[in-house]
Amino acid sequence: MDIQTYRQRAAKPIEGSNPVGERLLDDALLDFVEGQMMKVGSLSHGDVQWVEAEQSALKLMETHTKDLKLLTHLLQCLQYQASPERFTLSIYVLADFVAQYWETCHPAPGPRGVLPRRKFYSQIVQRTLKTAEKIDVSMFDVEQKTELEKAFTTLSEAASEKDLPTDGVQEVDALIKRRMASNVPTEPQTNSAAPAVQGGGNANPISAAKPNLDIDGSSDRAIKQTLLKVAEFVSELDGGIGLSLRQRRFAVWFSITSAPEAEANGETQLMPVSTDRIAEYEEQLTRGVDHALWRKVEQSVTVAPYWIDGHFLSYRIALKLGNAEWAEVIASETRAFVRRLPVVLDLHFKGGAPFVGADTRRWLEEGESNGGASSGGGTDWEDKRKEAFVLADEGGLSVALAMLNDGLSGAKDPRDQFYWRMLSADVMRRYNLSAMADQQYRILLDQATTTSLVDWEPSLIQRLENITKTD
Repeated sequence: MDIQTYRQRAAKPIEGSNPVGERLLDDALLDFVEGQMMKVGSLSHGDVQWVEAEQSALKLMETHTKDLKLLTHLLQCLQYQASPERFTLSIYVLADFVAQYWETCHPAPGPRGVLPRRKFYSQIVQRTLKTAEKIDVSMFDVEQKTELEKAFTTLSEAASEKDLPTDGVQEVDALIKRRMASNVPTEPQTNSAAPAVQGGGNANPISAAKPNLDIDGSSDRAIKQTLLKVAEFVSELDGGIGLSLRQRRFAVWFSITSAPEAEANGETQLMPVSTDRIAEYEEQLTRGVDHALWRKVEQSVTVAPYWIDGHFLSYRIALKLGNAEWAEVIASETRAFVRRLPVVLDLHFKGGAPFVGADTRRWLEEGESNGGASSGGGTDWEDKRKEAFVLADEGGLSVALAMLNDGLSGAKDPRDQFYWRMLSADVMRRYNLSAMADQQYRILLDQATTTSLVDWEPSLIQRLENITKTD
């Protein structure tokens, strides 16, 4: 697809009475795009379906809605491992959107949306600057350099017309020109260190400073401090918060291979986190959370590795901040630690406070019983089937299969894996890939008739064993 055709698709008004369409709140194709973008910077970064995400975002922009958040996702796809043409295209797409829809676009149209829109704009420009630092400028020929200069001019004019700052655009333009003049890669620009957890949703548009890391492997304590520094640095990278939460918990727990010594009643000599501090955290959670509270709780769980209740508290804060992905990282890492060392469920701090309170224990058990997707419950799997069909209809077969592949990759129990594979076969059969679908059905039938319950759903057996041990 050439630049002009792509620009026309992204910029043309939505059909109907409203050129910007409606704001999408519950849309399978949008959920797919956002799900893919949530993987960026996480341990699942290598699984991002960049092509399918871009195609889906472009289709939504063309036919459903002019939304700044969706535009951010589309530009991120265009700038991923960008060629000269795609980098230039990203500048044009942004310029067209600013010129035509800036004051009326979702999610914050009109005068009351001025500040939110400026925030999105700043994030986009910062991410573009980071791309400009990395792109191979030796790939640009004379014509491509000229076209890129036109794109920057177009964007600057559009931004000026909408009273948006142009210094960021000029900075990107100047950086590209300097790099082209010298034709050697530059080191990323540095900013002052930012807090480990930033406000503003999923995006974290910070050009991270180079870490001053000395790898000290002389002791477990030294390794822990090094890993915590790495986690702090990763949290400052764009999209790095989820990975930093995982890294921090690995640093805290990697060296713990056995439970602390305890009396017969389960009481250890470890001091608990101050009850006053816990009460303060819970009170703030009730009044309303912010990132400052989250930083405090995360610091507390770092210095108190057996305060499992603190991880449940951090999980609830992440949810209230509106990021289920970060919450799920906390949940999965905490459950993995407790599975590795289940005796902590029965231990107490000095004075009798439990490592794992009743609410936290229920949270852990709920997660184990849920497994992956809702196991075997017809309604949930039927919803997934409908979602896959909608994705295939609107985004193409590859988008639907990518979603199903993500589900299969995250499934732990054989039963969940079975259902994901069956949904894949259903989609293939619906779209006339009957030979492939029939082969998959035969394999699934053989598996279903030869697998025992213990092998079919080991997490259910494990949960029953855990319950009977604690009763």
